[in-house]
Amino acid sequence: MEQRVEKKFRFKLGDNIYKEFLLNSLSKKIYEERVVNSIYFDTENYKNLWDNINGFSDRIKVRIRWYNKLSNTSVYLEEKKKINFITQKTVTKLGTFKDLNELILYFENNKDKEIFFSNKNLKKNLLVSYNRNYFQTPNLKLRITVDKNIKIYNYPYNNFIDTDDLILEFKYDIEDSFFVNDLLKKNDFYFRNQKFSKYSNSFIELNESGLI
Repeated sequence: MEQRVEKKFRFKLGDNIYKEFLLNSLSKKIYEERVVNSIYFDTENYKNLWDNINGFSDRIKVRIRWYNKLSNTSVYLEEKKKINFITQKTVTKLGTFKDLNELILYFENNKDKEIFFSNKNLKKNLLVSYNRNYFQTPNLKLRITVDKNIKIYNYPYNNFIDTDDLILEFKYDIEDSFFVNDLLKKNDFYFRNQKFSKYSNSFIELNESGLI
């Protein structure tokens, strides 16, 4: 199980303030840009969604994820637990799927699918896709991701809406908190981190667009 602190900062496309921080902190790109795709699962009455919107300190998020185009691609089940300011993530490989239709059929036809969700009877809903870039400080204590071109698909995933958000996220071990806070101070990075969930914000975007 992976356990870490996550801090998110929300900007708009075209806002390049974060680039100055990456430059001044000597952060280096560690992976090539890739497209992250996630289908989120929730209960019939959207308990996970409302726990997040209401800001409960103990909440979970369940999704399946793959990278770039789904074409004989590995797909992973991820369960994220937020306990106060600590995030715990458990990742399980589900298998390889040739396309989105095969993946959807897997959950519709596989009678044992509840095993993966601890018998919570979760159901698939939103699909969110975005471009992600990965950076890291020289001492490896802080990993930074930059997400943009966020697209939101409502089931059955035929149409999408674009958002103009750009999400900067810091990920680090709790024992490195002093280093991260000091780095922010030295670089005059005084932006307030925000509670931002692509899952819950996608519902808000779809609602405001009249699609749900």
